Amino acid sequence: MLHTLNSKMKTAIGGALVGAFALLAPATQASADADLTGKKVIFVPITMGISLTEGWARRMREHAETSGYTVDIRDAAFNTGAMAELLAKAISDKPDVIVVHNPTVQLLARQIKQAEAEGIKVLQLNLQSNQPSSAFVGANWDRIGREIAEDIVKECGEGSGKSGKVAIIPGQLTAADSVMMNAAAMKVFEGHKIEVVSNQASDWEPEKARQITATVLQQHPDLCAIFGHWDVHTMGAGNAVKDAGLADNVMVYATGGGDDVACKAVEDKVLDRVWSYDADGQGRDAGTMIDLLLQGAVTADGSMLSVESPMKIIKAGDSYDASLCWKM
Repeated sequence: MLHTLNSKMKTAIGGALVGAFALLAPATQASADADLTGKKVIFVPITMGISLTEGWARRMREHAETSGYTVDIRDAAFNTGAMAELLAKAISDKPDVIVVHNPTVQLLARQIKQAEAEGIKVLQLNLQSNQPSSAFVGANWDRIGREIAEDIVKECGEGSGKSGKVAIIPGQLTAADSVMMNAAAMKVFEGHKIEVVSNQASDWEPEKARQITATVLQQHPDLCAIFGHWDVHTMGAGNAVKDAGLADNVMVYATGGGDDVACKAVEDKVLDRVWSYDADGQGRDAGTMIDLLLQGAVTADGSMLSVESPMKIIKAGDSYDASLCWKM
């Protein structure tokens, strides 16, 4: 399982990189004064044009401008076949670091291994492959899945007076976030009166999530909660709930990068609760990690450098706090 692999590889740096230097091998500790001029970084995201990846790119470029290296973005535009081709081309271009945003746990695994074997450091950003690499910056999906599931149990489980029926809407069933969150959630649901009535992927598309939700609500008008694996497509599900007149009955949960669009969705009662991994903060951490990798940073035991993104929970109601969201 990816969760087991991740646990073995993870280096506990906490929510920021401030303690990273203590974990680096003495011979390769990074220097703040190192000259990175002429170094090359290639970023291969699932897609650009969304706040998540645009936010990351903005912060990575800020680091690059300060330190003198370049960041070249190769946009896969949600095309997995194109993404594999773009990564192959990136490897042939021999950059110093490649940053990848894995659509599934397996798609890019062979190429990540190839890049590392050829001396190219690979930073995996937020979605992790089965293949370990030099570094990972991203959310703790196991924790998010567990916490959302525990909240669903409180809202929908025994003693709540509700049906206990839940619909899960991943982006891709084999994406790292979905694999890990589903596994963690199912463990929590075991032993409680929670019934997962649907677990259909939206392919990251809001309209498809809306259609899936509309169908599920027709089949299960007593649905209690929706657990969407990304706020952008989950907004489609939330709109389907509103269209059905069930906004007061069905809790809509999502994860996401926590930009101001997510907060607006909470304000508009399209989403009820969002577990945000703060894409803006992730971008800063990714930029710092790139700086470290370009300076030859490695852990003393050779394990993968890893930074877990701090969690922010955005909730509707009296505890709502718009300052938890960020703006481009």
